[in-house]
Amino acid sequence: MDEQGCAEISDRLEALRPHWLPRGVGCSTFGLATYLDVLASEDPEETYFGRLDRHNRMMRDHFGDLLDRVGEVLADLLKTPTRYDERVALPGFHVFEGEGIAIAPRPSQHFDLQYRALRWPFPIGPVEQAVSFTLPLALPRRGGALDVWDITEADIIRLERLGQTFETIDRTRPARRHEYQVGRMAVQLTPILHRIAAVPERYPDDRRITLQGHGIRDADGWVLYW
Repeated sequence: MDEQGCAEISDRLEALRPHWLPRGVGCSTFGLATYLDVLASEDPEETYFGRLDRHNRMMRDHFGDLLDRVGEVLADLLKTPTRYDERVALPGFHVFEGEGIAIAPRPSQHFDLQYRALRWPFPIGPVEQAVSFTLPLALPRRGGALDVWDITEADIIRLERLGQTFETIDRTRPARRHEYQVGRMAVQLTPILHRIAAVPERYPDDRRITLQGHGIRDADGWVLYW
């Protein structure tokens, strides 16, 4: 997307601020997220499944054109059809402002394995057939990035059995920094260890807005969700 298109989406999102979900200091989402509303929830039936219809409808009503475009781009990249399923959360927006924008590394490294926590109404593929994507729409003045380790879940399990900790692994296999560009979608083609990268300085008007989602395979193609 060009910068004008990203700004237009960001303006649409800002107009919907009353519907944002607060997720901590300086962090909000527009839409539901499995890692927050299932994995971090004491009552996923209420926080996720009970709110799906409302939040998916808002996402479709206000950003259906963006979802359609993202689906087309990913289908072209993955050489397989993509679709959305209303029985799981549609991709949604992460918004970081103020103190939510990290200026020092935070211990938030993880694998995108959220699909394991959902009730899929169809057989799904193995972990190797899971993707994640991020479309930056606005970034802080000093940029935005992802810290990425070329390490899979199987690697971590093996190394921990050998007595290694994340700290020792990080020293021997340090992260590389993947810089984001506004309007350019970043796609992980298999789940690897990652986290939001810190920026060296933040400014009062900084915002970090991204469209976030994942994909899981079934017999008919890729189902895109968050």
